[in-house]
Amino acid sequence: MDYQYVKLVDGTADSTAKIPGDATNGLDVDVTRLPALVAGTAYVGKVRLTDGTTDATVRDLATNDALNVAIVDGSGAQVTSFGGSGGTSSTDNSAFTAGTTAETPVAGFYQSTPSTVTDGRSAAVGIDNQRRVKVTVDASTIDVASDAIDSGNPVKVGFKAINTFPTAVANLDRVDSTGDLFGRQLISHIDPAQFVWKQVEATTTQTGTTIWDPTVGKRIAVTSYEIGTASTNAGLLTIWFGDNADTTFTQGTDQVLFRGTLTPTSTSTPGVISNLTHPVFCNTADRELHYTTTNNLNVYITVFGYEY
Repeated sequence: MDYQYVKLVDGTADSTAKIPGDATNGLDVDVTRLPALVAGTAYVGKVRLTDGTTDATVRDLATNDALNVAIVDGSGAQVTSFGGSGGTSSTDNSAFTAGTTAETPVAGFYQSTPSTVTDGRSAAVGIDNQRRVKVTVDASTIDVASDAIDSGNPVKVGFKAINTFPTAVANLDRVDSTGDLFGRQLISHIDPAQFVWKQVEATTTQTGTTIWDPTVGKRIAVTSYEIGTASTNAGLLTIWFGDNADTTFTQGTDQVLFRGTLTPTSTSTPGVISNLTHPVFCNTADRELHYTTTNNLNVYITVFGYEY
C-alpha cells in the first residue's frame, strides 16, 4: 500500500527545513516565546494559598484543608491590627481582651471580650468560641443628658416628661414612655398640673346645671367626688354627662356618674364620698358634667379629676 508522507517545515519561503520532534515527546515547542511570569514565586496551573505568615509556603489542599486567610492592605502588606495593638500572635491581643489572659485567635478574629476604648477612637472586634461577634459599649459614650452627673452602669431608661396629655398616636404606632416633671413614670396617675377640681351647691331644684365645662376639644375623667346635704328636703340627685345644650337627663341614654335619693333630716345630713379605683371617663369630647335635683334638695357637690 502506498500513502502520502507529510512533514511540517518552518515558515521560511521555499525552505525544506523540517520542524524537529520525536515519537516520544512530539514536536519541539519554543517556550522562550511565552510571556514572562510575574516577579516572585509563580506556578503555571496552580493557585498560591498561604497561611498568612510572611514566610508562607504553598499549601497542598489535598493534605492541608484547613487554611487561614490573611488580610492585606492596598500595598499587599499584611494587616495585623484593627484600631488597637492586636496582632496575629495569640499573646498579642491586648486590643481584643478586656483582661490580661491571652486567648486563641479564631478565623482571623480574636476569641475574646473587646476592651473599652476612649470616645472617638476605633474599637476592636472580638468573637466568642461560636464565632459570634461580641459587642461592648463604652460607658463614656452613653448619652446621660437630663440633669447630667449620673453615668455608667446599668443602662438607664428615660421617660418623656409631660404635664399635659400628648397627642394620641395611631393604632400600632410606637409611643413614648411618659413621666411627670419629677421623673415618676405615668401609668394611671397624672402630673399635678393636670389636676382639676370643681365645686357647686344649690338650695333650689336644678335641671341640667353645669358642674364642669371642659376645655374645647377635651374630655372629662372623674377620679373622685363628694356629695353633702343640708336642710330637711329629701330629693333625687343625678350627676351625668351631657352636651352643652342638653339639660334634660334621659334614663338609659345619658352617661351617669351618680343617681340616688338623699333624705336629710334635722338631725342627719347624709352624703357620699367616692374614691374611684379607676377614673370614670366621658368618651365624648366637649361633653359637660351636669346635675339635676328634685324637691329643692340642698346639696353640695365637689368633683375631682382631669381632662384628656
